[in-house]
Amino acid sequence: MIWTLARLKDPPVAKRVRILHLYPHFVKDALDTMDLSSSQSLLSKFGELAGLIRDQKKLILKQKPRLPLKFKTCRDLMQVMMEIFSGLPNLTDYHILWCGLPSVGSDPALVLSSPLRLNLRCLRLEISLEKLQYVLSSFHNQSLPELEELDLFIRVEHLNADRYDNILLMLAHMISSLHSSLRKLTVQLWEPFDLSLLFAAISYLPLLDKLSLSIPMSFPNLGNPDGLIGFLNAHSNTLRTLSIRASELGGRSLMMHNELQLGAWMDQTFSKVHLACITKLEISLYLVPFESALICVRTFSNTLTSLVFTGSHLAYEDLDLLTAAFPPSCQKQALHHARIGPVTLSPQLIDLFAERFPEMDKLELLVKSIVPSEGDVPLFCGRSNSDRDQDEGQVRRFIEEMKHRHYSDWKLRYLDLSSGSYPRLMNEEQFKSVFMQSIPALRTFV
Repeated sequence: MIWTLARLKDPPVAKRVRILHLYPHFVKDALDTMDLSSSQSLLSKFGELAGLIRDQKKLILKQKPRLPLKFKTCRDLMQVMMEIFSGLPNLTDYHILWCGLPSVGSDPALVLSSPLRLNLRCLRLEISLEKLQYVLSSFHNQSLPELEELDLFIRVEHLNADRYDNILLMLAHMISSLHSSLRKLTVQLWEPFDLSLLFAAISYLPLLDKLSLSIPMSFPNLGNPDGLIGFLNAHSNTLRTLSIRASELGGRSLMMHNELQLGAWMDQTFSKVHLACITKLEISLYLVPFESALICVRTFSNTLTSLVFTGSHLAYEDLDLLTAAFPPSCQKQALHHARIGPVTLSPQLIDLFAERFPEMDKLELLVKSIVPSEGDVPLFCGRSNSDRDQDEGQVRRFIEEMKHRHYSDWKLRYLDLSSGSYPRLMNEEQFKSVFMQSIPALRTFV
């Protein structure tokens, strides 16, 4: 670490640093080592390292001021780090990871907050609320840089909700102070926790156009739905992109009642949200129930031009419900881009998309298997998942069926069929040829 600091002290290196990740375990190491009776050996080791650096970079160190490499206390070390980290003139992305380390206390806060004096664009905080209090307190007399992106990954070390109200209000004040610059906000929790006070206390952010939510599966999820409902409705005229996924990172078991409870929470929340200007919706179905995701699509479908709907296999019946959630394409606002899957590709599925979305410009399908007719069971060969290929006969029959189809009114120009399932030995030009012939508007096939 000392060697890294010495390099960062060098201006030609410092000006090239764009991204910085900090995890303050070094403070615990330094405190634990300096508490030993043999602390002199630590200083001598620093001295030996300083000698190595001087020998290896003698010319450079002759020309530039050297970094002090002997530290009597841990605070001396941190003072040097503060000076260095606040002197990275072109730093744009800053990532803090600080949770655990109970013996460290508030000591790293000044070091971690020192880059916040720079002209940052993106700040990612993976931090416990207990530690966040120290960082916010250490910076309360100065304004934050004009961040465009704020990514919050919040942990709670003791899960005692009564003691966190003031910290949530401090965090809300920090977010609100970014009203003149913040465009993207990401909120993720390690454990289910009530964030309703946070959402309710954040003031209007006039430039916020993208919100990403990771919702814990277990109660209380993100807390009282009214907090998030109020936040979303307050930004109805600014939000353009909404990303939703579910998570269960804290180790609680994934039981069926969790999925049902998450579905009920999502239904209660998003059925009461009105976003007048939303154009892009991203939903991961990995843990989100399909029915709840469908409610979100129906809620926002009138203004959507882009949809990402991935993470779980979708049957033809699911896709029928999904595509039916959109208004008739004759309306001025229509879906122009979709990324969907995994799916079982069939001629009837292509028919469905061509009929429901004639104005679509770009379609990306994550293909799990291919069948010549809807309802057929895909057949595979190969013993392990790594070398399984689908039966070549089924794929050939699919191609033959597609040769009889012609979508003259479909305006699709870009088609991406991402798959590792159909035979690798089959000439992919056959796929490209048959789709280029059946879709006259098509210009790119991947």
